[in-house]
Amino acid sequence: MPPRGRRKPLSTSLSPARRELAQAVRILLHDTGGSLRSVGFQIHRSRSALDRLASGQVQNPDTQMVLALRQLAERKNPAGTVTEEELRRLLQRVLDEGIFTAAGPAADIVAHADGGTSAATAARTGALSVAPVPAADGNRRNGSTAEALWPVDELVLHLDHGRYEHAVGMLNYAGGKAPAVEAAAAIQACRARGLTEATDTLLRAVGSRSEGIVLAVVSHLIEFGNIPDAGALSRMRCSVQDA
Repeated sequence: MPPRGRRKPLSTSLSPARRELAQAVRILLHDTGGSLRSVGFQIHRSRSALDRLASGQVQNPDTQMVLALRQLAERKNPAGTVTEEELRRLLQRVLDEGIFTAAGPAADIVAHADGGTSAATAARTGALSVAPVPAADGNRRNGSTAEALWPVDELVLHLDHGRYEHAVGMLNYAGGKAPAVEAAAAIQACRARGLTEATDTLLRAVGSRSEGIVLAVVSHLIEFGNIPDAGALSRMRCSVQDA
C-alpha cells in the first residue's frame, strides 16, 4: 500500500505495523483532497495529531480519529482504496504491538513503594500504599510518553473550544472501552497535563470494568511510574468488589 502525496518519507525505524498504518493514513489524507489543517478542522482534530499519525509516530493511535478520517475520505472520494475492515486490522496490529507487561521494572517499583510487595500481589490485593497526589507537585513521570500513546492534545482542544460532547466521547471510550494500555496512557497523559477532573473520570470508568482490565491498567500505570493512580485504581476496584 504505497503512500501518496509529497510527504516526508517514513522513518526506516518504524515497525511494520506502524508503517502500514501510516501509509494507509496517507492514502486517506490524499483522498480527502485537503490540507492537514483543513482535514483536522473537519474531523475536530489538530494538524499536529494528523501529522504524527501520518508519520507513524503514534504508538497507540486514536481509533476514533482514524475512522473519522476514513469517513471524510470516503465522502470526498467514494472510490477510495482503504476499507474500514483494513483500517481496523491495522489499528489492532499497532495496538497489540504497544501492549506490554508489568514485569521487571514494575515489580521493582511496587516493591520499593510497598516494602517488598510484588507487582502481582499489589495489583491483586490493592496493597499499593502510596496515596494520590495533586498534579501540581510534578510527581508524574513519563508524561511525554503517555501523550505519545494517547491524544491528550485533542482533548484539550475540545475543552478549549467548548466541544464538550467530543471531550466526553473521548473519555468514555478511553475509560470504558479502550484496550488497557490505551486507558492507562489516557490516565497518565491527563494527570501529567493537570486535567484532574478528566483523570478522575477515567479512573472511575476503568474501575467499573472487569477485574482483568483493571489489573492490566494498574500494571501499565506502574510501568509509567504512576504509582499513586495505580494504587487509587486498585483500591477503587477493591471497594467495588466489597460493595
